[in-house]
Amino acid sequence: MRKVLGFSHNFPLGAVSEKLQNFEILMPSSSLGIFSDKELETILPNVDGFICIADTPFGRHEFANAPRLACLGNLGSGFNNIDVVEATERSIPVLNTPQAVVNPTAENTLSLILGLTRGTVRYDRSLRETGICPKELLSFADMTLEGKTLGIVGYGRIGRRVGMLASAFGMHVVHTDSHSPESLPLEELLKQSDVVSLHLPYRPENHHLINERTLSLMKPSAYLVNVSRGPIVKEDALVHALRNNLIKGAGLDVHENEPFVSEEVRSLSNVVITPHISTNLAEIRFSMLAELLEGMNTIFSSGKLPKNTVNSQELSIRRSKS
Repeated sequence: MRKVLGFSHNFPLGAVSEKLQNFEILMPSSSLGIFSDKELETILPNVDGFICIADTPFGRHEFANAPRLACLGNLGSGFNNIDVVEATERSIPVLNTPQAVVNPTAENTLSLILGLTRGTVRYDRSLRETGICPKELLSFADMTLEGKTLGIVGYGRIGRRVGMLASAFGMHVVHTDSHSPESLPLEELLKQSDVVSLHLPYRPENHHLINERTLSLMKPSAYLVNVSRGPIVKEDALVHALRNNLIKGAGLDVHENEPFVSEEVRSLSNVVITPHISTNLAEIRFSMLAELLEGMNTIFSSGKLPKNTVNSQELSIRRSKS
């Protein structure tokens, strides 16, 4: 029997149509391309699987309204929008897309690092405003990457890939990660690094990990890059550090109060900002969808948990006890 698969957003599915043969599809029909709360309550009782993205909360209320739900997919590597504990209590696997996001996020990280350290964005702004190429013979505003130290906070798939790319520029790479024997303590990493790049998931213990104290450990000549989650950085502490030259600059693809970016951040000339776009390209989204659908097909066809099941360990324990 065909399974009913719901999507929180209206995706063009032609690129992944071969993975949808066993599903009946429910998607929003509104011009906004998303379900209203009322529409979502109408369709959830009928779905066997559901795919949402990071701005779609899926908590106790949604689970209670989806009695047939046997699998939940989240389009992204993060999943803090989902009540995973509730899903596990209901024996529902939660899937994410850890592989499809690796290269795109790592590429975006390097683009922010280069845009910052070589002044690309700053020069673009200036040239558009003045129309005159500056004749700077001895600029101290920028920095080359060769021989500099990149400190990676969170050395998972994306962090390791960023390290590989940075090594090609001649950077020395250090990292902090509890699972690595070569890990440096965070304080030591911050003191050593010329660029600090954040690649860790958002959890309560990581909230405002970068704050007044940790920023004070960085070199005045150092840069901070965040492509993970906005609340990992305490924004007002970062603004203070940037305004007072406690660090040299920052590259931010994520922001503490998304979807809004504060006037304080937008007014700073030593910040490069992008609107959480590491994976917004259509080709990447299709790869992410394919990764989710492959896992869902595995669950529905065999009952086995695919590698991208974020609560696999907890579910395996529950299954062994039943």
